[in-house]
Amino acid sequence: MALILPPVRDDLRPGQYFSWAELQATSTGITNIAPAQARSNLRCVCFYLLDPLRRALGPMKVNSGYRSRAVNAAVGGSKTSAHMRGLAADIASYSGSYDPVDIIAEIVGQRMDFDQVILYKNFVHVGLSHGRMRNQYLKYEEGKYKPLDWTKYLPLNLQSF
Repeated sequence: MALILPPVRDDLRPGQYFSWAELQATSTGITNIAPAQARSNLRCVCFYLLDPLRRALGPMKVNSGYRSRAVNAAVGGSKTSAHMRGLAADIASYSGSYDPVDIIAEIVGQRMDFDQVILYKNFVHVGLSHGRMRNQYLKYEEGKYKPLDWTKYLPLNLQSF
């Protein structure tokens, strides 16, 4: 899937359920304002991933969306992080009404197209790419990234597929 930029919303928000403030928030104290291209990318992240997940699962928080290079360095992010291009978000339930594995199950169930999904203990990283979408499922445990067997998250009606 090539990323097609969704139309600008009448309310100018990046997505139906998400604001620019929450997609650029940081606890580092460092200024973190997304440039124009990253803002376009964040609109895609909302349109293709965050909004559909929010509709299905309920309220969610964005732990990290866009990161400037300085913010990314301060939080120990990868030097090639998709966050720096506005192509990724780390998300979790606001209220604890669902777990990170529920987010994975919803991505599998909706057959979403994405570049990378990483399951962490308390949140999920979701990302897009302007190139070929790898649909790569990973988990982070014991300080390492490992392949995640996404088939165990198939809805029951597809498990014999």
